[in-house]
Amino acid sequence: MLDAAHHELLARVAAMYYQQELTQNEIAAALDLSRVKVHRLLKEARDTQVARIVIDWPIKRARNLETRLIQQFGLDRALVLQTSATDPALLRRQIAQLAARYLEGALADHDSMSICFGSTTYEVISAIRIDFQANVNVVQATGSLPHALKEFDSSALTRQLAQKLGGQAHYLSSPLLADSAAAAAVIRAQAVVGRTLEQVRRADIALVGIGDLHPARSGFVRAGVAAPHELGAYREAGAIGDMAWQIFDRAGKLFPCELNQRIIGIRLDELRALPQTVAVAVGVEKAAAIAGALRSGVINVLCTDEGAAARIVTDGA
Repeated sequence: MLDAAHHELLARVAAMYYQQELTQNEIAAALDLSRVKVHRLLKEARDTQVARIVIDWPIKRARNLETRLIQQFGLDRALVLQTSATDPALLRRQIAQLAARYLEGALADHDSMSICFGSTTYEVISAIRIDFQANVNVVQATGSLPHALKEFDSSALTRQLAQKLGGQAHYLSSPLLADSAAAAAVIRAQAVVGRTLEQVRRADIALVGIGDLHPARSGFVRAGVAAPHELGAYREAGAIGDMAWQIFDRAGKLFPCELNQRIIGIRLDELRALPQTVAVAVGVEKAAAIAGALRSGVINVLCTDEGAAARIVTDGA
């Protein structure tokens, strides 16, 4: 993780180059650095995601599929991307852009937003425009991992989103995964954790991803939270997906396993009680997990691609 001083230097150099459109020589002169040093700092800013280049893809929506999803699952809104993209990373970025534009229209001044982190929500945060300022406070809805991949670095992403939205960042000072269910109960009872979780529960809007439990794709495996054989056992017993790091079955009900009890963060029933929960998920291979999440009653707004949407409305996934 970057220390604060170096993070600030990277952000300053990137802002001078990308926003103020100064040349590398002009930046070097202003900051008393060599041009080579400025070049290296710009590269580091891109590599560490301090500076992100967002390409504004044209957005086409599959309106018929949106209507069918709303009718079948009682959603307030469905946003279904019509796209020819087959590369999973590109598809995820395009869906993220669609979700980001929706959020920019849905958020109001002084709203509070709870965030659950994963690879797709990471892309949504990246796609929110840096000049979008709405005085929106951002609350970390799940605990942190000790050695996180960039898409799971929940504290850093909470801070970055709060900076984009012009609000304050509120961190959940807790690990994501406790050693046991009993240890999780002790952590939740701590005053500092309880206060943040109460802020999470009072949010105006929540952003979540939907994961499936296939070991090759699961965030649980990539984040080191669960082993592939554990997920395999859960799947054989009826689990289908996860949302906010909570595992659920095909009917959208919380799956009975100790792992769910060890997770520190917002619970599915608490998400269900929020005014608006926006879920973002990509790929036909996730259709069954998305359908299960929709049956949970947690989701008000779904953002997905036409391949997944078509599978859900025709097969029930």
